[in-house]
Amino acid sequence: MGGREDAEPPSKRAKVPSEDLENSPYNSSYTNSISGSLGDSMARPLYSQGDGERIGSKGLIKKHEFVRILTRALYSLGYDRTGDLLQEESGIQLHPSAVSLFMQQVLDGKWDESLATLHTMGLADESVAKSASFLILEQKFLELLKDGKLMDALGTLRNEIVPLSINKGRVHELAASIISPCQTVVLGLSSQDAGENSRSRFLENLQKLLPAAVMIPERRLEHLVEQALDMQRLNCVFHNTLDSELSLLSDHQCGRNQIPSQTSQVLHVHEDEVWFLQFSHDGKYLASSSKDRSAVIWELWFALAADGCYCWITLVFGLTARGCYGVGFGDRMVGFPRLVAGLSSAGSLLAAVVWTWGRASRMPFSTICFRNVKDNGQVVLKHSLTGHQKPVLTVSWSSDDCQLLTCGLEEVIRRWDVSSGECLYVYERPGVGLVSCGWFPDGKGIVSGMTDKSICLWDLDGRELECWKGQRTVNISDMAITDDGKRIISICKETAILLLDREAKFERLIEEEQVITSFSLSKDNKFLLVTLINQEIHLWSIEEEVKLVSKYKGHKRTRFVIRSCFGGFEQAFIASGSEDSQVYIWHRGTGELLSALPGHSGAVNCVSWNPVNPHMLASASDDHTIRIWGLDDLKSVATHSNGFFHQSNGRI
Repeated sequence: MGGREDAEPPSKRAKVPSEDLENSPYNSSYTNSISGSLGDSMARPLYSQGDGERIGSKGLIKKHEFVRILTRALYSLGYDRTGDLLQEESGIQLHPSAVSLFMQQVLDGKWDESLATLHTMGLADESVAKSASFLILEQKFLELLKDGKLMDALGTLRNEIVPLSINKGRVHELAASIISPCQTVVLGLSSQDAGENSRSRFLENLQKLLPAAVMIPERRLEHLVEQALDMQRLNCVFHNTLDSELSLLSDHQCGRNQIPSQTSQVLHVHEDEVWFLQFSHDGKYLASSSKDRSAVIWELWFALAADGCYCWITLVFGLTARGCYGVGFGDRMVGFPRLVAGLSSAGSLLAAVVWTWGRASRMPFSTICFRNVKDNGQVVLKHSLTGHQKPVLTVSWSSDDCQLLTCGLEEVIRRWDVSSGECLYVYERPGVGLVSCGWFPDGKGIVSGMTDKSICLWDLDGRELECWKGQRTVNISDMAITDDGKRIISICKETAILLLDREAKFERLIEEEQVITSFSLSKDNKFLLVTLINQEIHLWSIEEEVKLVSKYKGHKRTRFVIRSCFGGFEQAFIASGSEDSQVYIWHRGTGELLSALPGHSGAVNCVSWNPVNPHMLASASDDHTIRIWGLDDLKSVATHSNGFFHQSNGRI
């Protein structure tokens, strides 16, 4: 975060009314505003570095620095005349005349003159002056080499660069480039680099070396504003929206309604306790697993959209029915779905996906289940997956969301095709049950935890590729794999989590004082969220040194496995189930408990935050239901009184 790098060179606008510039091959718009009119600025007194005049309600801002930054911003935005006027009215220069002259000399390739001017700019740190001199001479050397002036380049290297006695490794590279001129490409000066463009980029790099008080960094005002917006966002515990929505016109503060807190759907399909659920990576699907020995794939139902309004289209000719406008029937292909639309007599726009059998079929209006426009974005049943002989513990999405793994309780792992709902393969080992599962990032292999406490890697055809034996997992276990496929993470004993580095053959442990019930890996693979038996959730950093970062408290857990997750914009929130039938949400950074969401009538076993929609959260409960949570302004529509659509069974 912080300021973004500017795509433009740092001092694109120099105004130096010089006869020499008129004939210079580098005379262009780039030289129109380094510091306003150099002739004018040289006639003005230098600003006082000790100027104590302050502005702002707290007296923290030095006026002369503030004006200089504003001037730089005006030139960066192309408002050259306004920048000139600001310098004239304020009497405060963007840069002292020596700095402006130095910048222009660099752009003109007057290397010897720029070196002389550099030493008149009052650089207090001699090492900075020497490093800047090295960069200038290096650029001089590279341009001479590019122009084929090998002897001049050699003289610059021997007589000017080497005596500086710094950057010896770079000096050797420069010397090598004389023998092999093509090396200049490696050194940073390609055959396409010439004159203004090359020198503009060079000046930008040189500027980063010099003190900001000497040469104001390009885009400094934008950098400060972005820092302020970042800080406002970080201090807003309810922030859960895109950064593009932040405004400069008022201080940013989100309301509580930015986090999911309203039940938008209740899904009734499972016939027993729902133990696990997880959104797909693209946020278009939700998978759930249950004690009833089934898993379900749900789909977020969307229509086409145009100009911000939902637009319903069809390849058929319409419907004729009482209360629904639109006439005509057309030939159909057997079983081929069509999205059809109609307007009810009440003026509501309705739509449905319809299958017909046979050609030129006519379907009575009463047999078609329509959806109202306001149901766009709802979760609907796609496939019910059956075949396990025991309760289904967990599910795992492939990286492309085209396949799904389901793991039975000490039973087998099944691999399913998401589009068709077909079981593609069953993974099992005689005499050993499987207790956890996960995908390798490339989608070409799966990993599983076994009841014999080993971890095994399989290819898609069920061949065992690797196996780590010993105390590697426990019977009730979560499992995760980092996106680079290098580390496997598993609960290896009641109070410890194993971080297994496959390449380095190295193991690290996260050790807790309490029994671990579950964990969740952050999207960036840098943090692990660990749920404990003592009603605490711990956030661990695992990127380099393993360390405890934060703790979250407030939810209830005495008997069951309760799962938590990261979620929201930039995963700024922590959500968890609870045995008191509520969903708990904390701010990840502060640890503040933000909300406890009632609605379920049994323990909430698992939660999953939609990775694409920060305003959608799902929860699974012992009450046999799944709840979809949205923002306060989303109204719950369990059943339509017109009978066209019954939401609670998850079907259209």
